[in-house]
Amino acid sequence: MAEAPAFANLLLRAARRIGARVGNAPAELVGGRFNSEVLSEAVSRSAIARHDNDLPNLVCSARIDDIPVLIGELSGTALRPSAEPQLRRYRNQATIARSWLAAEAPNLQLFLIGPPGAIRTMEWRQLAAEIEADDRTCRKLVWLYDHEPSIEDAEIFLNRTFVARPWPTSQQQVLLDTVASYALPEGWEEAVDDKELDFDGLVEVLIELEARI
Repeated sequence: MAEAPAFANLLLRAARRIGARVGNAPAELVGGRFNSEVLSEAVSRSAIARHDNDLPNLVCSARIDDIPVLIGELSGTALRPSAEPQLRRYRNQATIARSWLAAEAPNLQLFLIGPPGAIRTMEWRQLAAEIEADDRTCRKLVWLYDHEPSIEDAEIFLNRTFVARPWPTSQQQVLLDTVASYALPEGWEEAVDDKELDFDGLVEVLIELEARI
């Protein structure tokens, strides 16, 4: 059975700190069987075998803001002969996950965590860009960091993804409270609520009220 990548939990903690809802995803997303194979095995009473090198050894799943996410890990060098077999296994895993997601399948995202220090090398940055440009099977995003990543590093990565917020969570309520404190000019609320006024009539009334101020 696959294990979670070393820094997958750090990403999920960072997502919560940003303000995202993080929950469990179905275990089948990181399993070894397609949805259709389960029924086939029940009918035929025989299990469908899959080679160990068909799927990744390091992968986990989660729901972040109700979006299904697979989290994996890339290791080795940034050379294609090293990276491509890993990418193939993650594409296979994503294909299995999509079979269980039905109408949600197009929403599946794959976060791939690079090796320590990868962000310092041009080769890894180039490879990450190529991986992210490839939308086959699902949307892919690569997290490159310097050495031991911090939760702040994880937040910086997540701010490139759908998890990003338009403003810091700590400021959100302040902004909403500030907007709520504004009062409409005298007479405007009654005019807006007057169902007998059409658009042109409402504009004329608001102009008249503005002239009185």
